[in-house]
Amino acid sequence: MARDTDHVTFMAALAERHQERLAGALVTLENRIADFMASAPLDAGELFDEQWAITARSGLREIVEQEYLSEVDAIIRDYDTALRDAVALNSPLSNFQELDPSVVAQLKTLSFQGFQDIGNEYLDVIAKEIYEATLVGASFATIVQSVRSQVSGRLARYSSQLVHDSLMQFDASVNIKMAKDAGITKFKYVGSLVDASRDHCRKHRNKTYTEEEIYEIWSGEWAGKMSGNPFKVRGGYNCGHQFIGVE
Repeated sequence: MARDTDHVTFMAALAERHQERLAGALVTLENRIADFMASAPLDAGELFDEQWAITARSGLREIVEQEYLSEVDAIIRDYDTALRDAVALNSPLSNFQELDPSVVAQLKTLSFQGFQDIGNEYLDVIAKEIYEATLVGASFATIVQSVRSQVSGRLARYSSQLVHDSLMQFDASVNIKMAKDAGITKFKYVGSLVDASRDHCRKHRNKTYTEEEIYEIWSGEWAGKMSGNPFKVRGGYNCGHQFIGVE
């Protein structure tokens, strides 16, 4: 098996493991928030204490940090596994040189910030929902179910997508950085095909282009395309393809 195929296969498996880890963390998060909600003062099964609803935000934030962001941090630390495989992929290049550790650290920081944004958005939604439910004296059982659904629905959907795309974009960034630092000017678009593969990826898979050609080709439009540098965003959301430098 070619080294580029090996790497893409490795990355797909790593992304799947990360998604499984995050899914487990979200189950724990959902249960902990439900337990936290059980401390809410009730009157005939309804929320009523506005002060509790206001201060609940800090408790919810702590839970989000402990159960969601702590697991995200551990997952991003595991990007070192992807980096080692990317180094093995690119090290045969004639003028290969290791990445500056500060570059890797910055890429990890940027990845973590994406998850922080999602976590903060989720916190805003449920804190607002709890306060508004308290104002109108909503049923405790109803609000707990609603808060649970926010974890298993909105947060899970966005986080699962991001945990895949963040890893793949990190990998894309380090691969292209190492290739360009080695003086590479041509890049092969590699990756396996699945039923959901976009026509764009099918068309360009296993083809080699210059940087100028890539920018021209990727200026087009297709379903699922992401804005940004084509080397980083590749085929778009949930894309498993990569550009690999070739001599």
